[in-house]
Amino acid sequence: MIAAVLSALIGNYMTTCFVVGLIVGGVHILRYRRHRSASMVTGMLLNTYVFWAIGVAQVINFVMHSVFGDHAAKTIGWAQSPFQLELAFTSLGVGVMAFILYSRRGQLRGKAALVIATAIFAYGAEAGHVYQMMVNGDDAVNNTGLLLAMDLVTPTVGLCLVIWHTVTRRHETDPTDAVTIGLARTTMR
Repeated sequence: MIAAVLSALIGNYMTTCFVVGLIVGGVHILRYRRHRSASMVTGMLLNTYVFWAIGVAQVINFVMHSVFGDHAAKTIGWAQSPFQLELAFTSLGVGVMAFILYSRRGQLRGKAALVIATAIFAYGAEAGHVYQMMVNGDDAVNNTGLLLAMDLVTPTVGLCLVIWHTVTRRHETDPTDAVTIGLARTTMR
């Protein structure tokens, strides 16, 4: 049973990293001692998403498509190809970029660009997997099933986090916001 669970976690490393990121984000939020504003909560979730769902997942993807390229290609239902090494190095570059952008002080614009770029890739990969399923009957484990669903779910959650964090930051700094007006009045006295 333990071997089956470990195999599922490792075999679905993109999903595992996504879920671990959400859990780590939740723990960070719960451990935060000061006031938990909406922008702090969304920022923390976006940060852990960038680190885990993009950074760690893409570095693992680099290892899988470079070191274990034959195995990775087989689980997708494809033959090994030189393009797989190119995908590996692209994944490594994206992972390193995520690690650089990971921090509470990291610029939202950079995180948004990274999330958008990885979403475009994931949605494109999903379309490719569906095409392979329908046209070529490719029903390999990493062309269908959980991977296919997560190629939709993971980037959509990332995009929602970027939008949610942007909205909460704007709301908290909006000069017409009642809390901000109240604070401004108290400091002016």
